[in-house]
Amino acid sequence: MKVEKILIALVIVVLAVTAIITVVKVTGGEDGLPAVATPEASDMSLVVIGIQGLEASIVERLTADGRLPNLARLMAGGATGSFETLGRHVDARITWTSLVTGMLPENQGVGGKKLSHRGEMVDAPLVPKSRTVGTLWTLLADAGEPCGVLGWPGTWPVEEVDGVMVGPHSTYVLERKHRGAQTDAIHPPALYERLDPLMLDQTNFTRRDLSGLVNLDSALGLESLIGQNYIVLATACAADRSMVDVATALATEGSVRNLFVCLAGTDAVSQRFWHYMETEAIERLEVGESERRLLQGQIEALGETVERYYDHVDELVEELAGFASDGGTVVVITDHGYRGIPIDAAGMPMVGTNMHSEDGLWIASGPRVKAGATASHGKLIDVAPTIMAAAGVEAPAQLDGEAHEEIIVLRR
Repeated sequence: MKVEKILIALVIVVLAVTAIITVVKVTGGEDGLPAVATPEASDMSLVVIGIQGLEASIVERLTADGRLPNLARLMAGGATGSFETLGRHVDARITWTSLVTGMLPENQGVGGKKLSHRGEMVDAPLVPKSRTVGTLWTLLADAGEPCGVLGWPGTWPVEEVDGVMVGPHSTYVLERKHRGAQTDAIHPPALYERLDPLMLDQTNFTRRDLSGLVNLDSALGLESLIGQNYIVLATACAADRSMVDVATALATEGSVRNLFVCLAGTDAVSQRFWHYMETEAIERLEVGESERRLLQGQIEALGETVERYYDHVDELVEELAGFASDGGTVVVITDHGYRGIPIDAAGMPMVGTNMHSEDGLWIASGPRVKAGATASHGKLIDVAPTIMAAAGVEAPAQLDGEAHEEIIVLRR
């Protein structure tokens, strides 16, 4: 059995994530990764960086080794916390909506139930127009603070906001390929011609561009990037680079005062490459000697790919956090972590969302946040009210979540 067939048998590939995302060629940096642009000066009041699938234990391990300097800097100068997620199998659009509303799914119109025209209770559509409560960006807009909302799950088709909204990358490039409505992709529509070229796709993203994510000293080297291995890395880099480039454009021109940017690449990379880092699932395979040698070659080439992608994302965090003013607030949040690849009673790997942990991570830094503080373990719906308190945003009268006031500096 060939290596690719073995990996398909493991069902490690998450086709739903990777088949619809594509990438354009980007000039490579010295380490082989796409070149990182230098952030321009900005005066953002609030920068919220969502990172899908960021695992706290890997962040802890890498920062302890002197890596991830930008996440480490935010943690040292701000507060950190963890929270209980909505569950492993909850749609990302529901989770990321609750992260900015502070409401349970059944109370926000996204992920709950609604009354149909026949008088029956049915699942509410997972689209912005079904949302029945405000988000962080609508609250800021009501206060005269325009926002840029980029790649946030649950924002397709985009809604009319005071500021700019660009839909999630995977849906964006798929709809563009099939000539979908431009008004679904970008608001205001007048910005489409200028921002669309920044939304990268796969066609010219070479293996050499991705060399920094592979162990080039291994026997396989870049030859390990075949099939889905190449596609997942290329699409992940394209998705995250696109959102940072659009954020850079908005920050440079000063059209928005707050940024909400979601980076999707870490989740896709973890799904595809985790089994090369933690090899129990591969070791349990019953294969011949030649297939075992091929698998070992893949492990040597790709065993550090997940961690190296964390290094890459840390550089993107530096760019985005750099857009905040000296008195601005920066928040990093994730929807879930990773517990690895659990093995069921029959000895089979449980992949996909079964790999997710039910704990999330958040980091907040700013003038209203106590440096070095740690918040008590809470719930996902506590994240939004905590961001509101850290950013000085007046929270709605009734929220399902509660702010972690123990990390907030009280104003006199």
